[in-house]
Amino acid sequence: MLDKTQGVAIYNAAGKAGLAGRISAMVQADGWTLGQVGNWGGAPQQTSAIFYSGPAQKANAEAVSELLNIPTLVESQDFQVPLVVVLGPGYE
Repeated sequence: MLDKTQGVAIYNAAGKAGLAGRISAMVQADGWTLGQVGNWGGAPQQTSAIFYSGPAQKANAEAVSELLNIPTLVESQDFQVPLVVVLGPGYE
């Protein structure tokens, strides 16, 4: 079952100005609660990915994956929020 009250963080790792803002508006319009939105400060990314914090978040990650057409899902405890979208090079 989806829980759209969980914050979704969106980071731009594509180097395109305004990309995270545009995508966050799409995510919010779909009913999700936004977490942090901004530029990615982590390691360079090869592709776009959605990180989720465990099995309980998998359905949420899959729903956001479908919304944004980002097939790469990664289970990770590295973030303080349950769902993190990283928009990688080439993401439109």
